[in-house]
Amino acid sequence: MKKLLVLIYALISLASCSEVEKKNILIIYSRSSHANYCHNNTEVAELLKRSIEASQYNEKLHVDTVFNYPTDLSLVENADLIIISSDGGPHHALVDKKDLTKHTRHLDSVLKKNKTGLIMVHWATDAPSGKFATLHPENGQLMMDWIGAVYYWDKPTDGRKPNSSWTWKYPVMDIKVNKSHPISKGLPDTFKLQDEYYFNFFTDGADSRNPGSDRVTFLHTTMAPTHAVQQRDPSTFREQSCYWAFDRADEGRSVAFTSAHMYHTWANPHFFKTFTNSIFWTLNLPIPENGVEISTPTIEDLLSINTVAQIHTKALHFK
Repeated sequence: MKKLLVLIYALISLASCSEVEKKNILIIYSRSSHANYCHNNTEVAELLKRSIEASQYNEKLHVDTVFNYPTDLSLVENADLIIISSDGGPHHALVDKKDLTKHTRHLDSVLKKNKTGLIMVHWATDAPSGKFATLHPENGQLMMDWIGAVYYWDKPTDGRKPNSSWTWKYPVMDIKVNKSHPISKGLPDTFKLQDEYYFNFFTDGADSRNPGSDRVTFLHTTMAPTHAVQQRDPSTFREQSCYWAFDRADEGRSVAFTSAHMYHTWANPHFFKTFTNSIFWTLNLPIPENGVEISTPTIEDLLSINTVAQIHTKALHFK
């Protein structure tokens, strides 16, 4: 009888540990916009949820998705990792039109209290604001606190303004991987990726650019001009980051990237491996030597979620 009780107690303890170890991932997304092949925020949320739930980590990771900031704040407060796939400015998933800091202040308090992981996708790196091309000071500072940088598109621009981020549309870039960081496990030294990229980000300090902080670690870098007018002059190019990790002051971990404008980017195995490794890193989970094994979505997977999507690309550069 005593042995039976010990066994029952052990099983209960094991079940309790298993429950405690399960991590909650919340994906907050805004509406899909632009054309059918880019800014597929709704589809990306579903794609990531399906990919995680179909993986070997399904028992360890629970995924919820929500359109814009949830009215049920417990979803945010109970999350171990928050992923935001969103347009920027007034269309940001964190915008409340009556109070532009309502959701950002709540999220900030949760991140600081719980050390919640955070991943910002593409245009979500733009601070929530009342209108496009206008940097909201408080939300801009919060973005720097969260991911170490903020995208600031200053319109109108002639492509020369030093105080403006800018967009480089659809080049095929040689991406250099920072192999010294755990997120690089299972990745090659370099790979090619066609996408739309944002460059000339801003961080604390008048001269800081893309990102500039001792807590920021570049994960993907490429040679790119600072301003649009320099595109045809490679001598002006400098190393800039389009994917980075950030150790926050509150001891939480964040990742942000400006790639993934294009829907087909999620079918690039090297990009997707970086992303799945980022999930584990922000959750403070050990990353296997060959990287986190969540199957890379195929083009067919992408199209199964958005049957009218076009895969707009000169070539799928997956090597």
